[in-house]
Amino acid sequence: MASVALILKGFAALVLTAFPLGAMLQERKAFRDVGLGVLGSLKAFIFIFLWMATSGAAVLLQLPLLILGFDVRERSNTFFEAHIGMQLSKLFMGPVVVNGESNIPRDGKARIFIANHQSMIDICVLYFLRQKFVWISKQSVAFIPGVGQIMWMSGHILLKRKGKASIKQMFAESKARLKEGWNIFMFPQGTRERTKVLPFKHGAFSLAMSEDIGNVDVVPVSIELSDNAWKRFFGYGFLWGWEEAKAKPAAIITVHPTMNTASYKGDKEKMMNEAQEIVYSVLKKK
Repeated sequence: MASVALILKGFAALVLTAFPLGAMLQERKAFRDVGLGVLGSLKAFIFIFLWMATSGAAVLLQLPLLILGFDVRERSNTFFEAHIGMQLSKLFMGPVVVNGESNIPRDGKARIFIANHQSMIDICVLYFLRQKFVWISKQSVAFIPGVGQIMWMSGHILLKRKGKASIKQMFAESKARLKEGWNIFMFPQGTRERTKVLPFKHGAFSLAMSEDIGNVDVVPVSIELSDNAWKRFFGYGFLWGWEEAKAKPAAIITVHPTMNTASYKGDKEKMMNEAQEIVYSVLKKK
């Protein structure tokens, strides 16, 4: 029994180390143009480890309610996920500035939000928009301890990278969420990339123009991450002024005016191209 317990402990340690290590290596790839260095690599490793741990704790806290039959999706999404994302961003990177807050819809109608995708940081900083989102994410995320379980608990939609059946299921689930009043958040470029512009894909705009749910308006969002986001000794600002720190934010989120889907009269290509131009219009050219 002792040997079995030892093997299980070793396996758990391997799993809890492997995922943060893999995420850190992905961040090193994303920031390959500026490099992460030792500090940045260590911060990325600890960041994902704490993301897993805090998400796992949130899952355990909500599990009794889920077992009793309560719908925990909104609490899980807008309270636990949002606070975990925002506090980790502040702790590891520093301030996040939101421009164009007046463009964030507040009328309660569901919309499709889209943005460029540079890093795993994107997911956390977007909670500063304080909106109720359902993410469209790759299915492999479900296997990340803590993070995968809270995503399932919050009702996010997991997509296989390939396969018509998976895409069809994703559209069906997205439409259901929109009808329930949830915003959908998508990264039309798909793969994370900081060093060049990747063309948008049609998925978000096909969903927006689906006949069975009517035209759903699209909100373009731009995410600009500091080249030094991982490398700075930035946290909550106990030893420096928070207002001073905001002069050099870790991330700037720009919310653009809502695109009226009906006005495009079914022209997905035109809407997609205009959305891409809007999103990249405020980002530094690489």
